[in-house]
Amino acid sequence: MDINFDTGLYSGLATPTAQLHFPDLFDRDAARELIESAFESAPLLGVDGEGNPIAVDLDSDSPHVLVSAASGGGKSVILRSIASQVMGNGGKAVFLDLKRHSHRWAKNLPNAAYAQTLPEIGNALISIGAEVHRRNEVVEQFAGPIEEAPVGERLVVVFEELNATMSQLKALDRRLPRGSYTALDAFRDIMFMGRAAKVHVVAVAQYATAEALGGGDIRENFSTRILARYTKQAWTMLAYDCGLPQAAPEETGRGMVCRGGKARQTQFLYLTEEEAAEIARGGYRAPEVGPVRQAVRDRRQAKAARRALLASGHRA
Repeated sequence: MDINFDTGLYSGLATPTAQLHFPDLFDRDAARELIESAFESAPLLGVDGEGNPIAVDLDSDSPHVLVSAASGGGKSVILRSIASQVMGNGGKAVFLDLKRHSHRWAKNLPNAAYAQTLPEIGNALISIGAEVHRRNEVVEQFAGPIEEAPVGERLVVVFEELNATMSQLKALDRRLPRGSYTALDAFRDIMFMGRAAKVHVVAVAQYATAEALGGGDIRENFSTRILARYTKQAWTMLAYDCGLPQAAPEETGRGMVCRGGKARQTQFLYLTEEEAAEIARGGYRAPEVGPVRQAVRDRRQAKAARRALLASGHRA
């Protein structure tokens, strides 16, 4: 009798989380090497219980990221770690923040813009929407590969309190002349056409219903969803494609990253405001890829490829 334990129903599944070993705090010093070796398009989110880096590739995995968490769940910490890494690699960030103080660390940085009133946020979205259209015209006229089109630096739109802001923008739009290109129109354009233009939304929505986000089709464009201190209802709404609801981790700085039909428990990168500002100024920008750094990347890619192969039901 042949017993097959190489492939089957359980192939590719992670070991139970109780057997994993997460750091109590995944701070700048612990993450230094991973930040420096990360691809420009893939800011580090944190590490899993086996010490593997969890990142989101804005070019190939997910153009937009949604963070959903209860109060005190570390939403702004996650956003500033993503934004600071994009900025540190030569990108720019636009912060849309009705609370006015969620990202004080970025207010005086040359590669950041900060909109903190409703009119400022509306104008910013319209300006970004126009930039998306301009960049897509560049892509259309470029003869080479789309990813190499000279559209400009990567732009990340850090959208705090998306629920409340969208609701107020809708009310404000009713006072505009009929037929205007509104902030909500621009937001839809950014969400649907931002990938090739290298324009990405990283948003916080405490209760991310389809109505609150402007429609179910917009919510589906948030291909990476990060949940922390969430309820079963939040999981069912946002992580329905990532399996049955899992209990929210109770540890500080811990949550779930849902992408591609899989959820991975993650200890998120923690950066202080001062550290985020340092990285955003290019303090951690990696030098040109040399043989050692390339070897590290090659090993990580090979490991990821092997995990994908095992998950598909084959064994090397």
